[in-house]
Amino acid sequence: MAKSARASRTKANNQALKKKVFGPVETARNERLNAKLLELAQQPKEKMEVEQEEPAETTTAKDSEPAGDMDLDESTGRPQRSKREIKRLQDQARTQRVEKNKRKKPRNQVTFPSRKKKGGKK
Repeated sequence: MAKSARASRTKANNQALKKKVFGPVETARNERLNAKLLELAQQPKEKMEVEQEEPAETTTAKDSEPAGDMDLDESTGRPQRSKREIKRLQDQARTQRVEKNKRKKPRNQVTFPSRKKKGGKK
């Protein structure tokens, strides 16, 4: 009888499987991943070649321009649009879409056969 997922026998069997079969597989996988990560961490890091600028130029540039004035939108060259304008443009695009006629048979019309044929093929 007790074949449901909540049956104590099924739970005991699943716990035994987790402990005996899937547990060692998972620990072996974790060990492999750990070894791979340790190997990557112990490799010498490659140094990137970066052009060094004079420190005096960087400090004067930082002092002359406040950090809050930088906009990413201005650097791309596009004008910044307000949320209201974006919403208006989206509404216009929605109204200008072309509605395509669907040629599917409506699913809510169920038809029943008027007569049942008796007999079969001979």
